[in-house]
Amino acid sequence: MTPEDLETRLQDPPGSIDHAILNRVKGSMFGMALGDALGAHVEFRPRQYLEEHPVQDLQEGGTWGLKKGQFTDDTSMGLCLASSLISRRDFVPYDQLVRYKWWFRHGYMSSTGQCFDIGSATSQSLREFERRQQLFATKYQISPDQLDYLSDPDLLMEFDVKCSEIGVAGNGALMRLAPVPLFFYRHPIDAVELSGISAVITHGDAKAYDACRYYGALIVATLRGETKAELLDDNFYLNHESWFNNKPLTQEVMDVARGSYKKAGGYRDGIRGKGYIVSALEAALWAFHYDGNSFEKGVLDAVNLGDDTDTTAAIYGQLAGAYYGYNKLPEKWIKQIYAHNFITCVCKWIVYEGEIWQPKVVVLRRSRSNSQSHSNIPSQSEIHAAKLLIVEGREKLTSANEQQQQLTNELDKLRLKRKDAFLHEQLINKKLKSIQRNQHNIINLIDNT
Repeated sequence: MTPEDLETRLQDPPGSIDHAILNRVKGSMFGMALGDALGAHVEFRPRQYLEEHPVQDLQEGGTWGLKKGQFTDDTSMGLCLASSLISRRDFVPYDQLVRYKWWFRHGYMSSTGQCFDIGSATSQSLREFERRQQLFATKYQISPDQLDYLSDPDLLMEFDVKCSEIGVAGNGALMRLAPVPLFFYRHPIDAVELSGISAVITHGDAKAYDACRYYGALIVATLRGETKAELLDDNFYLNHESWFNNKPLTQEVMDVARGSYKKAGGYRDGIRGKGYIVSALEAALWAFHYDGNSFEKGVLDAVNLGDDTDTTAAIYGQLAGAYYGYNKLPEKWIKQIYAHNFITCVCKWIVYEGEIWQPKVVVLRRSRSNSQSHSNIPSQSEIHAAKLLIVEGREKLTSANEQQQQLTNELDKLRLKRKDAFLHEQLINKKLKSIQRNQHNIINLIDNT
C-alpha cells in the first residue's frame, strides 16, 4: 500500500506530545523526503551536467518520470523503518526486513505504488532474507500467512537477520536512517548502537555500521539541543564517546568525524556525492557545514554535486532538517511533498512511542558468514539494558565511595570534640555499614552482569 492509501487509516496519537521535538522530527523526516524529491529527477547525472543545468527547484519527469514532490527508495525505506518502530513499539530487525521486502515486492510505502531505484546491495540482501525465511518456515513449521508477522522473541532470536554479503558499504544504509535516532534519542547509547544495527542487516561492512552510528549520534545531539558548532566539532566523537560505548570508529569514518568534509572548494577539493557510504557521509556533512544556515542552499548544493543526487540530499536533509526544524524548511517546496499528511502523522507517532520506550535486551543471532568480518560489531547479542545497568551501577558505586569518604572525614572531626559526640559517632557508623552493604550489592550486580 502507498502512503496515500494509508492516510485515511491513520489517526493521531491519543496523548499529548512535545511540539518542540515534533518540529525537529518533522524537519528530519521531511528534510529527507525533500532532498530525495529534489534530487530524483537528476539522479545519476554527472557533475558536469549539473554545472550547466543546476537544480534550483522541484521538478517533474527526469530519471524516473516522477511528479513534483514524489520520492524514491530513500524515503520509502525510511518510512518502512519508521512504520516498523511505531507498529512494533520497539527495534525489531526482522520486522524491518519484512517491510523492506513488502516495498521490494509490492511497492509498500512507494510514492508510485511500485518499487524502483533499489540498490543492488539492498536487493541482494532482501532476496537472501526471503531465502532464509523459507528455510526458517520449513524448520519451525510456520505457515506462509504467519511468516511476516512473527512476534515470539525466542523465535526471532533464532533468525539470522544479517542478510548482507561481506564488505557491502553502500549509502543505502545511511539514506533511511533518520527514524532510529529520532525514536530513541532520549537514550543516546541505545540510539547510537541501534543506528549501527539498522545498517548491517542489509549492508554488512563495518564502515556502514560506523557511518550510521556517527550520523545517528549527530541527529541525537541535535534533538538534545546541541549547537551547530558542537555538532561539527572535530572532537564530536571524543566528546560523546560514552554514547558509542567507547567503541572506536573505523578509520575512514573517524576521518570524516574529525572534519575531512571541511573543504571550501567542495567538488574541486574531492567532495563526491557517490554511492560509497563514506563519500556520501562526507558530502552530506560538507553541505551542512557550508550551507550558511539555509536548508535551501545546503540541499541544492548536495544535489548539484551530481551522481547519486537524491541520496546525498536525503542524507543531508535528515540532519539539517532536524537541526533547523520543520518550520524553517522552504514552504514553497514542503507542501508539495507527496503524502504530506501521512508523513506528518508518522512523525507524531515517532515522538509519542519514542517517549514511552524503555531500554531492553536486543539480540541478533550470529551470522556464520560474517562472524569473522565484524569482530568490532556485536553480533551475538546487544545487551543494552545490561550495559546501562553497569554504567548506572558504577555511578552509584562512585557516589557511595564519595559519601563514605565524607562521613569518614566527619567522624575524624567528631572524635576530637566533646564526649557527647559518642552517640553521633554510633549513628555515623551505622550509616557507613549501610553504605558498605550497598557497595557490596552494587559490586555483585556489576560482576553478575
